[in-house]
Amino acid sequence: MSVSDPLIKELKGWTRKLTECTGNIDDSNPDLPSFCKSLERCLQKGVLMRMNAIGFPKLAEAWYWMEEVLAKNQSYAYTSAVEAVKANCKVRSPVGRLRLLIRICLTRQCLHVPIQILAQNNSAFPLALDYYEPQSILGDEILGEILLSVLLQCGKLNFRLNLKNASFLDDTWLLPECSALELVPCKTMGMSVSFIEGKALVVNLDENSVAAEDDKIELGDVLDEINGNVITASAKGRLGKIMKKAIGQPISLHIIKYRYKQSRDVYGPIVHLIRSSNIDHMKKLLLQRSPILKPDCIGDDKSGVNNSNTENEQLKAGFVLKYCGSISTGTEGDVRQIEKAIWRILKSEDFQSTSVRFECLEIGVRVTRANDDNIISKHSYMEISSCGRTANIPDYFAFIAGDKNCNVATKFNAYIFFHHNEEEVQTILQSLGQGFQRTHFAV
Repeated sequence: MSVSDPLIKELKGWTRKLTECTGNIDDSNPDLPSFCKSLERCLQKGVLMRMNAIGFPKLAEAWYWMEEVLAKNQSYAYTSAVEAVKANCKVRSPVGRLRLLIRICLTRQCLHVPIQILAQNNSAFPLALDYYEPQSILGDEILGEILLSVLLQCGKLNFRLNLKNASFLDDTWLLPECSALELVPCKTMGMSVSFIEGKALVVNLDENSVAAEDDKIELGDVLDEINGNVITASAKGRLGKIMKKAIGQPISLHIIKYRYKQSRDVYGPIVHLIRSSNIDHMKKLLLQRSPILKPDCIGDDKSGVNNSNTENEQLKAGFVLKYCGSISTGTEGDVRQIEKAIWRILKSEDFQSTSVRFECLEIGVRVTRANDDNIISKHSYMEISSCGRTANIPDYFAFIAGDKNCNVATKFNAYIFFHHNEEEVQTILQSLGQGFQRTHFAV
């Protein structure tokens, strides 16, 4: 039986580095992102696909089982951590929820609890095998015990993490700098925001306004919270009401900074928002300094040392989602084939779950594998005959493309994708239909 795994060895190395720290471990700790990424890999390795309550498949993500075992849990700390994640609208995908859960559990010293639940169910039918392949870390009794011992050791450390800093966990473990501000009572703060992919990007600041005072808020920053209200696309129609409710009282803001104060490097995910805004004066911000994004492969170095050559990679445009595969629709390329194609791929042996980057370019779309940039699909808009999704399983969507321009094509293929973020799916489908729309909101 296997008694070793390179991911466990890697996690032990990063844990050892954290135990060598004196005092509290906060977000400034250089080893924290590598530790978290390594732990995420251990939890994700060999996880099985689950079905939802009505029998539709969900992606193989560790978040789902960590939520399910809540019913078998007696730890208040872990229960409250899961409930806090479910109530947090800053994370939308199972990846983002898992990452936030890890951060909350580290802070509350209860990360070992769900692993303990699996490890203690070692009867003839281990609970772990309901969620993991036998060859995985948690599917193996010995490796599961080793992982549990590492997490019990982590439970003795004092983590002091900013749990409000969660808005980009869907995209990356690299966190931006944040600023908590309290402004004097005012009717308007004097800034305008544009909602890009659900984030309130600051695109204009009135001179001599409360918002512009002392450069506490800058163009390119993201307005994250107002008086405890999380600002996402769903808050568009409530901004006026939120401000009206605050009249005569100090205004508390949580701001995500578009660049790091000390290095002045631009935060990578915000680079994507600025480029997507299509606002000329915003794009000029990117000329001031090169964007920086430590990729999610941080911690890949098995020696426990950061690979400095990867730390300055620029963020690429596009949406990170899952590619499920392609399937022929014969000579038919109309929208009625979308739902049929989705169901066929879900039931076929060709079903995949590959992380990809979906880019809506000027003249077409390109889909590349996230880990090596190899092109999976590249089509001009003239070749795409239809796109859409089904109300029954809204997390899946597809587009159909012909072997030639769709008006003369004789062979069509459907390309199916999974993405948990409804707003981004809508954006992709609108982009495919060439229906871009940007709206600015004054605050």
